[in-house]
Amino acid sequence: NAIGNKVLHDNPQARIKYITAENFINEFVLHIRLDKMDELKLKYRHLDVLLIDDIQSLAKKSTQATQEEFFNTFNVLHDNNKQIVLTSDRNPDQLNEMEERLVTRFKWGLTVNITPPDFETRVAILTNKIMDYDYHFPPETIEYLAGQFDSNVRDLEGALKDISLVANIRQLDT
Repeated sequence: NAIGNKVLHDNPQARIKYITAENFINEFVLHIRLDKMDELKLKYRHLDVLLIDDIQSLAKKSTQATQEEFFNTFNVLHDNNKQIVLTSDRNPDQLNEMEERLVTRFKWGLTVNITPPDFETRVAILTNKIMDYDYHFPPETIEYLAGQFDSNVRDLEGALKDISLVANIRQLDT
């Protein structure tokens, strides 16, 4: 999402789509059922930037037809010098259920391993989120959360939202 925001900041007219691989599969199935594949192709093949999260789901949960459609969409975007950003919980070589030609395409680009943030970075992320959402937490709570959630930022943000919700409910009860 940060990539999409940066692209929009630099080019407000950019056509950007962020979607999970699972939602792409669901859209594909829906468009097949409705006999509206041309609509799906138009939606994805005219983008400037396609961001797909958890691409490994395409390997696990899709049919050959879904992978075929994604392959063709990937090629159209690539051939038109558009940007494609994929995230996965594993390296392309480890996407065993994925068609080999898709894995080959994924290797065309830059593969980056994103490591979980260290403690200080987690504290900084939480502090910024707290300011963004106008929450109020003592430093000890922020440090406790940063120490408990070290796997990824999503879990950290989710915990912060959960705690904020509970705190707000408790304030309403008093």
